[in-house]
Amino acid sequence: MKDHQQKVKISKGKLLKIFALTLSFSVLFSSCKKDKVEEVVHEEQIAQDWLPSFNEGTAKASIVKFVSEVTDSTSSKFVKPEDRIACFDNDGTLWVEQPLPSQLFFELKRIEDMAADHPEWKNEMPFKAIIEKDTAAMGKFGMHDFLKIIGTANAVSNVDDFDDIVNQWLQTAQHPVKKRPYTELVYQPMLELIDYLKANDFKIYIVSGGSMEFMRAWAPEAYGIPKENIIGSSFKRETKQEGDKIVVSQTGEFEFNDDHFGKVISIDKFIGKKPILIGGNSDGDLEMMEYATTDNPLPTLMLYVDHTDGEREFRYTDQTPMGRLDKGREVANRKGWTLINMKTDWKTVYPN
Repeated sequence: MKDHQQKVKISKGKLLKIFALTLSFSVLFSSCKKDKVEEVVHEEQIAQDWLPSFNEGTAKASIVKFVSEVTDSTSSKFVKPEDRIACFDNDGTLWVEQPLPSQLFFELKRIEDMAADHPEWKNEMPFKAIIEKDTAAMGKFGMHDFLKIIGTANAVSNVDDFDDIVNQWLQTAQHPVKKRPYTELVYQPMLELIDYLKANDFKIYIVSGGSMEFMRAWAPEAYGIPKENIIGSSFKRETKQEGDKIVVSQTGEFEFNDDHFGKVISIDKFIGKKPILIGGNSDGDLEMMEYATTDNPLPTLMLYVDHTDGEREFRYTDQTPMGRLDKGREVANRKGWTLINMKTDWKTVYPN
């Protein structure tokens, strides 16, 4: 009986060892299998051409190389998904901004539609010039005039109504030069880039000088970027209690300019982390690029869309009133940032 108990005890000990070894091999195999699956998925993503509207060249190669490195867990440049943040300007980077930023055409039409309720505008600039379609006078508008126009046009008693106002305009409005709806004048290569980054666990933000409420009305559908990730210039908002309900209204008082250093403030305030990838097209984007590359321990990629194509889009020169790339080009060349030459790097500009 004693011998039998000893044998049973020994058998249990062996079983425990066998179980432990089996468990260890199972965990090891599972871990190796997971690593292998992740490796296969990563290789498949590299093999797939996520940027078919880009011509083969330095710009496309730099993007693919960067994304491949920061998503490869075996690379020294690997970046954890929670730190894969990309910020894009909107006007001139993701959609057309000439001969004027597209939002301004909305604002001008909105003032025309509102004029019937404001007979005093017939003698008040800048509204008088808009009503009379006085292009010579409008050509002399300064920043103060534009802010007055935008603030007046975008002021609403309930901000929940503003999306419909913008989207109703977009349904019928056409670009004055391209004669196409504005939402068809987004840049196809940049749409592909956004999808490529999202497929690789990047969190995408728009950080633009355009007004936040205007972009939030249509950009989520156009780019697949949620409202809460769209940051822009803003006008002062107020709240009003109506019984048990609270309504937010927007005034015409300008509050924040999300351009140049304003973009730096917005990134720090609303995102709280430095991006590792930024896409822009003008000097207004330079400061957020310099900020992202200042004392950032993570690898970075700075992209400038260079408007060189006067046939398919608009060629920017030193006479272009908005969106010029002067100082930004000098810094980009000096620091080795990536310039995307629209004429030679893009097979197509707009979606077919």
